[in-house]
Amino acid sequence: MDALSEVLRHARFAANVTLDVTAYAPWCVSVPASEAMGRAHVVLAGACLLRAGDGETAQLRAGDFVFLPGGQAHLIGNTMEGQATPLSSLVRTPVEGELLPVRLGRGGAPTRWISLTCTFERHMAQPLLGALPAVVRVNLSGAAPLEWITGGLGLVLSASDAPLIGAAATRARLAELVFIEALARHVQATGGGGQGWLAGLNDRFVGRALALVHGRPSEPWTVERLGRLVGLSRSALAERFGQVMGEPIFAYLTAWRLTLAAEALLTSARTIESVARSAGYESAGAFSSAFKRVFGKPPSVWRRKRRR
Repeated sequence: MDALSEVLRHARFAANVTLDVTAYAPWCVSVPASEAMGRAHVVLAGACLLRAGDGETAQLRAGDFVFLPGGQAHLIGNTMEGQATPLSSLVRTPVEGELLPVRLGRGGAPTRWISLTCTFERHMAQPLLGALPAVVRVNLSGAAPLEWITGGLGLVLSASDAPLIGAAATRARLAELVFIEALARHVQATGGGGQGWLAGLNDRFVGRALALVHGRPSEPWTVERLGRLVGLSRSALAERFGQVMGEPIFAYLTAWRLTLAAEALLTSARTIESVARSAGYESAGAFSSAFKRVFGKPPSVWRRKRRR
């Protein structure tokens, strides 16, 4: 299992399609900020603009996927001037699993775009979120998941049709595939030569080491053993990991183990001592001190306040 897949799995990543819009110029939609979810848009036909906060205005064309992982407020439209239509006024509750298409504006050049949302446990997704820019833009032209979701949205019930069985679940899975394809392309587009988590995923040896520690975090790893499994000597892996990731292997592994421990405290009834052992600590006291340095509060307080 690769590190990106493991982070998404532990973060309980989920996505869905919220809007299928054909908009006719002139048009502009305001999307509110949301701490609970990330938002994305995919242009299926035509072109439009997107501006987040006081940032630059991005030009989007057919096939472009744009993702705002922080859920910040933004505008999308063929113009950024004039009064914007609130996104909430366009959203319709799906009828019998069918996402009804929305029509906006009149007369001008048409643009078809879909709006997606995704949810995740932010503290679990931090390796990824901390490495992404405020606005991720990827072209998905020709990508199979985009073709699948476009074809799925084209199915509209007639008055005599029975409900499409499993339509909502299918649409959600396709939305997740679109997100994953876009994230994978963004990672690949970063190329080599940089530093950080995305650069690590792209590196032949560091990427393998990340996959191992994410896939089996509780194993008693040593740098020598990891090096043997990825095809480098102990010293060569330690040097390469530090150069690419900007931190030593065990600093990264410790941080990931603590992140998993934070999740275990929220989702299980295990004792703090048990969670501490899984995180590689021999005593609950040492675990508590390390946990407080990272999360700002001791494990018992974290568990109580986050659950509440």
